[in-house]
Amino acid sequence: MFFIEAGINHFGSENLAKKIINFFKKSSFKYLTFMIHTRKIYDDLSRKGMNFELSNDFYKYLIKKCHQSRKKVGLSVCDIKTFKTFRDLNFDFYKLMSLGINDYDLIEELRKKNKPIYISTGFKTKVSDIKKCLKILKNKKKLTLLHTPMTYNVSELNFPNINYLRKKFKLNVGYSNHNDDISTLNILSAYNPKVIFIYCKPQRIKKRVYPDDQHAFYLDELEKIKINYNKYFKANNFSKKLIRVNIFKKKVKK
Repeated sequence: MFFIEAGINHFGSENLAKKIINFFKKSSFKYLTFMIHTRKIYDDLSRKGMNFELSNDFYKYLIKKCHQSRKKVGLSVCDIKTFKTFRDLNFDFYKLMSLGINDYDLIEELRKKNKPIYISTGFKTKVSDIKKCLKILKNKKKLTLLHTPMTYNVSELNFPNINYLRKKFKLNVGYSNHNDDISTLNILSAYNPKVIFIYCKPQRIKKRVYPDDQHAFYLDELEKIKINYNKYFKANNFSKKLIRVNIFKKKVKK
């Protein structure tokens, strides 16, 4: 199950953000997230003359359009200060970014929403951080951990950690892609993540560098990425079924 992540690759432009929405509505994807960042990052960008923030009215529009298409939209959050502005909006799910895994006020607010929550484990998140977060959230039925290796080094992706997290916390575990080599998803398919979050870029413009540029993929690439992943996933599952078959179980009569 793929989730498209807009992040802040819209640069605060409603026109670019709507390009993502329009693609999503027509696509085979069913889940989309937008991100609100920390107050500090927005303030730092503002001092440089850049405004990456989208309005409350825009997010109301986003939710309305997605729900009209019978699709689900979520919000990626990491800071209680920026979340407060949007906490009354009817998002279908939330992604707790690893930057916010120790923001206990934010986690408590997410608990009150009683919606599915996807918990990112990037930025060297510790087992103790995850335990504290889960203790606050309580309802494990609505929780999914996300293995989030934030590296462009393929040797550091550590996909077996998906199995470790699954066994350690008895939860569904997904994957949040922050790698620029999309072929690594072929290997990922063998670990059967519950969900996959993948960043998108709205359009090709010469010399434009997006905030998540290297590990984000253009809208017209996403369907192919999904199809290719599903092909490898099915192949891996078929191989596992073959391994389970014991051809010597019954003796051949002479």
